[in-house]
Amino acid sequence: MKRTRWLLTNILALAAWLTPGASVHGQAAPPSAPAGRDAVPAETIAQFTVPHRRVVIGDGRTINLHCMGTGRHTIMFDAGGSDWSVVWALVQPRVAGRARACSYDRAGLGYSDPAPGARSPAAIVEDLHALIAAAGLDRPLVLVGHSLGGFNVKLHAALYPDDVAGLVLVDPSEERSAERVRAPLVKRYGAPLAARIELADNDGLRALLTRYEGCAAAAKSGDLDPGSITYRHCSDPVRAQLGPAVAAERARLQVRPAYQEAQASEILNSIYGRSDGDALYRDLFRPGMLGSKPLVVLTHGRHDASDPIDAAGFESWLWLHRETAALSRIGSQRVVPDTNHNIQIEDPQAIVTAVFEILDRLDRQQR
Repeated sequence: MKRTRWLLTNILALAAWLTPGASVHGQAAPPSAPAGRDAVPAETIAQFTVPHRRVVIGDGRTINLHCMGTGRHTIMFDAGGSDWSVVWALVQPRVAGRARACSYDRAGLGYSDPAPGARSPAAIVEDLHALIAAAGLDRPLVLVGHSLGGFNVKLHAALYPDDVAGLVLVDPSEERSAERVRAPLVKRYGAPLAARIELADNDGLRALLTRYEGCAAAAKSGDLDPGSITYRHCSDPVRAQLGPAVAAERARLQVRPAYQEAQASEILNSIYGRSDGDALYRDLFRPGMLGSKPLVVLTHGRHDASDPIDAAGFESWLWLHRETAALSRIGSQRVVPDTNHNIQIEDPQAIVTAVFEILDRLDRQQR
């Protein structure tokens, strides 16, 4: 049985759970993206390795905001768990050719100040809402979120609908995952296999949460040793497609206590670490609750169809993502072939295409 579980693939980019160089479903990580006519220049990628506009929000903290391009619409990118704006370096510049494209760093990650208290999805939504207002960004925006960031922006659209014109969810994390897929898994694969999957996921999830608690504890006395096993387990691996400048900056920031504490707090207080929001989410995320706001959900495509655990996991993820697409009357879901969880790294054009699809729909609606 594979050690990668379908639930865990979307908590993070699997960075600290898999060994460096591994990837989702046990397949080799893809090589660096080839340089084509749409490749993002290295000097543009390097812009993501420095702070940009430090926006002061209501409690006096600053949040790093990086905007480029102009256009009728504003796009905001939210990274997945344990990540920050740098992960959008292959996507944001391409979108900036048509719109005002912005990304930001959540509290304690990248170049934003740490925040007191639990970094729950609600707290993250409040920060982004405050940032949009303090920065004077034109509303409503198109929000793009990856992994846990996908859940963040979905929740944002529910709590602050006036902020949001449309959504692109990139392999988004899903609330109440086990509850929502339990019955269809039993019906399709039988109770024994469904139970094996859920019980193994529960064990793996507890181990992951314990690991990140340990990462934060290890960093309380100071920066982690970048050559240690602890650092390897508590940080994202190098992503070759982003180049050496990004790799160096990741290594510089990920050793820091503020990063480790923020990373752990986000995971421990996420939809996977806490269930106290489940009843609310059950009522909040109803089919059609977004009305006619355009919504695209992208799902990674790589899986091993010959392995029953992997096949069942992939189908479960499709069920969940199709349900999320149905939050909008015009929502859609599609698989991005030959990609693992980090679609923004492995097929950035798929996200650009989805964003432009949203913009086209908004333009037609506004005519």
